[in-house]
Amino acid sequence: MILEEEAEKKLERYIQGTERAFREMEVKPPADVELKKAFEENISLSKQYLEDSKHYMSKGDFITALVCIAYCEGLIDSCRNMGWLKYEWIFK
Repeated sequence: MILEEEAEKKLERYIQGTERAFREMEVKPPADVELKKAFEENISLSKQYLEDSKHYMSKGDFITALVCIAYCEGLIDSCRNMGWLKYEWIFK
């Protein structure tokens, strides 16, 4: 089905781009202990969502996989917006 093929291609692109962002990002955690704890939890959750996305993609559940990668990207984008991460989105 064409929609499934498109979803799979997008997922591959998003997953590769997100993995690249994780590899290349500079981490500047907040100094405040409570904020640092929240930051670390967000990073942990984002990595779990990345793995969930890959899992659902391997099962052919592209909708759930797209939702997972979107949550992952949202979490790290929010940390970047706070100045705790530095990276660029590069999708090929």
